[in-house]
Amino acid sequence: MQKHNLQQLIEFDNASFLPRVIHNQPGFRLVLLNLRAGQSDPEHSTSDRVAVYALSGHITFYENQSPADLRAGEMVTIEAGAPHRLEAHEDSSLLVIRAGDTAPSSQGLDLRQVPRPQRHPLVFETFDRLNVDDSMILVNDHDPVPLHMQMENLRSGQFAWEYIIRGPEIFRIRVRRTAPPTGAETPLSVPSTTVVGIRSV
Repeated sequence: MQKHNLQQLIEFDNASFLPRVIHNQPGFRLVLLNLRAGQSDPEHSTSDRVAVYALSGHITFYENQSPADLRAGEMVTIEAGAPHRLEAHEDSSLLVIRAGDTAPSSQGLDLRQVPRPQRHPLVFETFDRLNVDDSMILVNDHDPVPLHMQMENLRSGQFAWEYIIRGPEIFRIRVRRTAPPTGAETPLSVPSTTVVGIRSV
């Protein structure tokens, strides 16, 4: 049994909306989402069903282009795969529940087979396509510390970095998306030459 005081977890960030993961396991994810008036969560979709319950404030929730106003005590549910986004009209706190039978997916990226100038752009492009809870496995012949620092700078708060194997010859790292994009991300373009190394794991 786990008990949480949601009121104590409500905290706002003037720069961007603030998600707080309360519970996270395959098939069930519970997030407290805090938004200042005027902040928004850009359009995205998930592979599971989603329910959004308004604890406080006033938001407009969009499924595709269909809007629904939500105020404290009101809730919407959407089916898996439906594109959705939301905008806050007041400081608002939401409880977001993602539930389903689909286990998070993962894909592998063997950077040893990718030309060096293409490595970071390819990692960012792959990461930006991940749904929340999905992950990619990076394989490299050295510790990609500069890549980690670049992700901290450009995708702060959106990922978890976990070493599965930490050298000395092979480095295997799981990078999991922990939060949706803010909409203000700087893309890194991959050169137009053919890139190898992506495979299912």
